[in-house]
Amino acid sequence: MADVMSDLTTRALEGALDCVAAQHRVAGNNLANIETPGYRAQRVSFEDALQTAVRAERSGERPGALDAVRPTVSPTGDPAGPDGNNVSIEAEMMALGEAAARYQVLTRMIDRKLQMIGTAIGDGRSG
Repeated sequence: MADVMSDLTTRALEGALDCVAAQHRVAGNNLANIETPGYRAQRVSFEDALQTAVRAERSGERPGALDAVRPTVSPTGDPAGPDGNNVSIEAEMMALGEAAARYQVLTRMIDRKLQMIGTAIGDGRSG
């Protein structure tokens, strides 16, 4: 049963959830610093690293590659205002909305996978 719960798909979804949570935290931190002079907004990226790790594990090239995927946090290149702060409330609200939507999709995918496992355990009977 442990192998069913820790297959490549489930582990990739879990990794993506962790990274999306980081996106949410960073956007919230940016908003919290909207009035801080000199603060530079940050962005989180992880998609390329996640795709590379999934490919490496699927091919058998690098077992455990998903375990090493971490979100990359880097400053944005957005222009700063007179006080040196470059946080845009519009950009951060969009980032929060995107993170929330991604989180919902990922949790639905995990839920669906668990439903399929439950159906398989129940000899294919649903309900």
